Amino acid sequence: MKKIIVPVDFSDTAFNAARYAGNMAEFYGADLWLYHAYEMMVPATEYGYSYVSEREMQEAAMQELESFKNKIQSGLRRVINIYTKASNNNLSGGLEELCREIEPDLVVMSLSGKNALTRLIVGSNTIRAIHHLSYPVLVLPHEATFIPVRKIGFACDYENGLEHDSIEALKVIVHDLHAELYVVNIKDINAPASTEEVKENSYTGELLQSMKPSYQTIVSAGVSNGINWFAEKEKVDWVVMVPRKHNLAEKIFSKSQTKDLLHHTHLPVLCMHN
Repeated sequence: MKKIIVPVDFSDTAFNAARYAGNMAEFYGADLWLYHAYEMMVPATEYGYSYVSEREMQEAAMQELESFKNKIQSGLRRVINIYTKASNNNLSGGLEELCREIEPDLVVMSLSGKNALTRLIVGSNTIRAIHHLSYPVLVLPHEATFIPVRKIGFACDYENGLEHDSIEALKVIVHDLHAELYVVNIKDINAPASTEEVKENSYTGELLQSMKPSYQTIVSAGVSNGINWFAEKEKVDWVVMVPRKHNLAEKIFSKSQTKDLLHHTHLPVLCMHN
């Protein structure tokens, strides 16, 4: 674990994510990057000029980031490397550019806010990042507090299978955090196991073998309920899942199921790219 990025909009929600990431960076010896995206607004005047220049906006953003950085550092027990960057871009585009530039091990984002509008905006940005970034995204519940990660629960969908890249990324996370891996497959209470699912189970076992995981299959009427029950039973610190890129709501790890899980769990959820 060497580089962690936190998108920052200077809200309480962003501060919570940055504070969590700062404590994580301190514990694991990583560098922290705070990123702010702003978009220049051109007012409808007869001259068509912006009241604020891009240079002024950039300077203001960097000043705010510096203050934000100092606030995060003051809450840590030792000094860590904290870098800041601001750019004239939308959040998705700017975050993708920064990820390509520094190749982070983790992007940390919060999901919840204090009011409905904040939850809608933050949630939308987070879901978009999960499904478009090619890097692991750690989604934090409201007011999450960092603790060293000892147990990771991997919500594995045998039916849809796993790709080599996502497994390799998971191996890095498990190794870097020195964590134990628990693999759980959530089955619909009315769906019998298919021949293809049994074959995929065997293939998944081969991919994960080097991490020496513990396996469980849970029959549940709902994905979120099943995963939360499993997480509580095994006392895991993080839940890991690989969201799918399709929109079929009936599939187990579709966007709707991802969003449902994120809004109904008290644990950080690590979303791996597939």
